[in-house]
Amino acid sequence: MKLQKTYAIVLLITLSFILIVNGQNVAAQKTQTVKKELPAVKTEQPPTIDGILNDACWQDAPKAVGFTDQRTEEPAKSQSVGRVVYTDEAIYVGLHLYDDMPDKIVARQTKDQTGIGGEDWVSFTIDPFHTHQYSDRNFFIVNPLGTKFAHLATGRAAKSEWIGLWKAAAQIVQDGWIVEMEIPWQILDYPNTTEPVRMGINLDREQQRTGERSWWCNLGVQEFRENDGHWIDVLPPPRKRDLKFLPYLIGGINETETSVGATPESRREYTARAGADLRYEVTPQLRLIGTANPDFDNIEQSVEGIDFSYSERYVSDRRPFFSEGGNVYHLGNLLYSRRIMDMDGGLKLFGKVAKNTSVGTLGTYHRNNQNFILRAKQSLTATSHIITGFLTHHRPDTDANSVGHLSGSVRRGKFSAESSFTQSWEGESDGRTGNAYVKYNGSLFQSTLFGYFVDPDFVNNLGYRPFTGIRGGGIEGIISNEWRQGLVRSIFVGANFIAANNYEGELFQQDVSVFSNFSTHSDYGLSINWFGGRFQEFTDSVFSIRLRARTSDQFNNINISYNWGEQADERLHRISGNLNLRAYGFTAGLSSSIQWHFEKRYQQILTLGYDFSPALSLGSRLIWQAESINIYFALRRSGYAGTDFFIILGDPNAPEFKQRLIAKVIRAF
Repeated sequence: MKLQKTYAIVLLITLSFILIVNGQNVAAQKTQTVKKELPAVKTEQPPTIDGILNDACWQDAPKAVGFTDQRTEEPAKSQSVGRVVYTDEAIYVGLHLYDDMPDKIVARQTKDQTGIGGEDWVSFTIDPFHTHQYSDRNFFIVNPLGTKFAHLATGRAAKSEWIGLWKAAAQIVQDGWIVEMEIPWQILDYPNTTEPVRMGINLDREQQRTGERSWWCNLGVQEFRENDGHWIDVLPPPRKRDLKFLPYLIGGINETETSVGATPESRREYTARAGADLRYEVTPQLRLIGTANPDFDNIEQSVEGIDFSYSERYVSDRRPFFSEGGNVYHLGNLLYSRRIMDMDGGLKLFGKVAKNTSVGTLGTYHRNNQNFILRAKQSLTATSHIITGFLTHHRPDTDANSVGHLSGSVRRGKFSAESSFTQSWEGESDGRTGNAYVKYNGSLFQSTLFGYFVDPDFVNNLGYRPFTGIRGGGIEGIISNEWRQGLVRSIFVGANFIAANNYEGELFQQDVSVFSNFSTHSDYGLSINWFGGRFQEFTDSVFSIRLRARTSDQFNNINISYNWGEQADERLHRISGNLNLRAYGFTAGLSSSIQWHFEKRYQQILTLGYDFSPALSLGSRLIWQAESINIYFALRRSGYAGTDFFIILGDPNAPEFKQRLIAKVIRAF
């Protein structure tokens, strides 16, 4: 009863605050209601992609002007001018990004298809189906060095030929910088039509020095995508069906240890294997991906940390087969692809079956287990959709585990709501889980109220669900803001409250968290957090503080954090830090953590690399923990068109060093 009263009081206070803030925002904030349009212009003379806007096609092209600051909704201090034309082969984008201090433009990243963050960049976004859904958006980002990053609507693996060979060139000039892009139609999903159509389009820019992010059509801090601009009367070309084949060959030597009686002996084994990936367009909007004998052993996976957790940790999956079409198969915690460990082969079919309907199927085969996944999404409006999903996991020695899922979401203005229901079947038992939330997403204040339940007999062998037999809810509130000048650049402060009981009515979890993050225009950052409460019979109260320097520079930065308090009724101290350096083609990164809690544990991760060119690099990673040490080295040519190769000494994912030398060659056809 006491828990329920506390929950009700917190809920009442927060909802009252939401209503007050919403009333103030309605009265005080300006909201962009006019959607800009850009006429589609087809040219017979496409530009030369050289970062110079002197081509004839640019002179009469319609201009995208009037960029506004994302946060203030006022005209941007540094304006930009965009132009878009097209041919039957490609879309061409030209941008002049004005800056009165060109010597302070920040550009660091030189490798395509890697993160471009903490520096100046510009993005061109296109939504060919004009649904205003994130799942249909493609964006192409370029920095002042001409480095490229593409996010395609369905999600693509990292090989350049599979992403698509698009071009970009950039240069810094006296009054800012200039970018040109060439985006082939063939790398996009778009309507198969003989009549001109309307597509969603937008341009946005980040200026690192001031923190100003500006848009041609301002989506606001919340990035409400229905406010995108329109590219009108564009006639895309008939789609060419595309077939791509990506075989690989591996050869190498592996030292294994066997026991003869009580004496261990080393034995040398020679490895030779082959496999391939296939990508085919079944229809203009449906893609078939196949893989045979995939190589997962030589993909460097994320490393699990040593920080204390009551549950299994969620660790991201970097394997290309699961990345391809990843946006289509996104089912939250229902699908945790790292559960699929062994695979002899797999198939995926995904894409559009109608303008507002997308589907995705995934099947994997191994002699010891088979998995099948089906996911469908129906967009009802630009701000609402329904998702259905079905997963099944089968092992010959056990009953098949099947899971069905249904969810829906809707947003009206700054308020949104979502709910889901999931049913599992395994043998004669079944279980259910469900959740719902209501969210307010203002420019300064955001709040979420949620509730959930998980039956004791709910089982999903392909998902991430650490605990079952609980029901509860929580509430969260966040205040955030940014400033373009002065000492403070941004603040982020919030708190949340979570409470849950088991099905017998006993306390399972009752936590309160308070968190904050501050950054300055001089590129320093400070985070202060606290969480406390109870988890079953245990008491928690942990403080943490983190200091950061050069927060925007992903190549040269340092941070250190200290956690102290009590967790699981034991004293806790943890010191962690990260140091990253880059100079003259060399990069080094050190991540270190030492924890005193029940026992002393430590983990050091050292990465070293040298770039001979953006495509060719030598790298290594050392993981040193109390239990073991692992190190591996790799010479790789990857991420660009042509033949990729890898020469790997050691095993990137083994618990300790393996005497192993592998050579791998990949070629796209």
